[in-house]
Amino acid sequence: MSARRMFVLLVACLIAWPAAARANECMPVFDPLQVLTLNLQLSQRDWDTIRKDTTFDIEMPATFWADGETGITVSVRRKRGRAVPSESNPQKVPLKIDINEFVDQKWRGLIKVSLENGAGSFGQPFKLGDIDVVREGLAWTVHRLASGSEGYNYLNLNEPPAASAAACASWVRVFVNGAYIGVYVNAEQRDKQFLKNRGLWTAGSTWLYEQEDVGTAAIEEGDGNSPTYTHLCYAPFRPKKEATCATPSNDDVLAADLLEWINMRAMLAACAADAVADNNDGLCSHGNNMFFVDFTGGQSSLGDRTRLYFPWDLDSVFGSATNSSIYVRSISRKGVVTQSPYQTTILNHPTFRANYNDILTALIAGPLSSNNLNAFLDQLEGTGLPAALASDPYPTVVGSIHDHFQRLRMWIAERITNIQSQIAANGPPPPR
Repeated sequence: MSARRMFVLLVACLIAWPAAARANECMPVFDPLQVLTLNLQLSQRDWDTIRKDTTFDIEMPATFWADGETGITVSVRRKRGRAVPSESNPQKVPLKIDINEFVDQKWRGLIKVSLENGAGSFGQPFKLGDIDVVREGLAWTVHRLASGSEGYNYLNLNEPPAASAAACASWVRVFVNGAYIGVYVNAEQRDKQFLKNRGLWTAGSTWLYEQEDVGTAAIEEGDGNSPTYTHLCYAPFRPKKEATCATPSNDDVLAADLLEWINMRAMLAACAADAVADNNDGLCSHGNNMFFVDFTGGQSSLGDRTRLYFPWDLDSVFGSATNSSIYVRSISRKGVVTQSPYQTTILNHPTFRANYNDILTALIAGPLSSNNLNAFLDQLEGTGLPAALASDPYPTVVGSIHDHFQRLRMWIAERITNIQSQIAANGPPPPR
């Protein structure tokens, strides 16, 4: 290929992919257009123990490296999630690699590597077609593209390194003991290093919480509970049975309180990005599968950072393009509306409903438009990912890889049109 031809192609690619995605908001290891090959070497007995472990606690030593690198000593365990092709034959399981378990070291700026196999949540047998590694990775890209001024506004939080995306992930090929076990999503682990890489960590003044399921949030980093967590003692931030104070019933009082303690734009953007990807198991839709970061003070009036939200476990996505509401969990045949506590309290609030609609409108007209998302898929299909998927011995994609990309393009177009009609109708908005 001539130098001129390469230059023209590069310019075309840069024009095609939205500016938000081209910004230096994610570390190079999470470049979604680069398919790294990752390797693990460990005894066969240890590998058999890991892949069959449904306690998700057993860790084994291993040697880890990307192609072209020298191996380093790490620990590896199975993460919570379904096995492919089945639990009776668990060949491709989600993995957590702890880089600094045995040696004080980092790998490409990380201390943990989280590998998702695209099979969905543990508890139900894996069924081909339910979810796949392409859709899971694309959901991460949706949140990544929503990180700019139209959505989270995290790229304007501060000067770098704090100016980072809400979600960073890439696709990788994984080999264990020299055998290819398939394509994974390499999702950025939410840990102390994640905060440090964004300039958000100060010892004694920062807290990281995981909301893995509906219930009490778990402290991942920080001593005791944060001032923000203590203050937000009401539903939906606490389960009703654990709430120690009442949710403000006055709309103005509630809005003022939340704006003092939470970056509400970011919270609503997380819900908006989930709505685009039809994530029915996220922050607003279910009240789980998220991380949030709190800070000392935690009040905007005190000049401190307020709570920041980050998505996690994006494995219940891209289901229904036209039958999934952006405001409620479900509507029965009799018209009965079911909402999560977050939808009831936040999305039914007149001010936050209007803010949410505005954010969704800006996102689907900009970084999450059909043109932009499909341009990303065009580029993605031109990488090494399709070949890696085609040769995956334990696939999660059904049938032709190209046809799968085509179905995603059609789904996106239908979803954006559907969201536009829902915003225009602004409903249904049952009373809080």
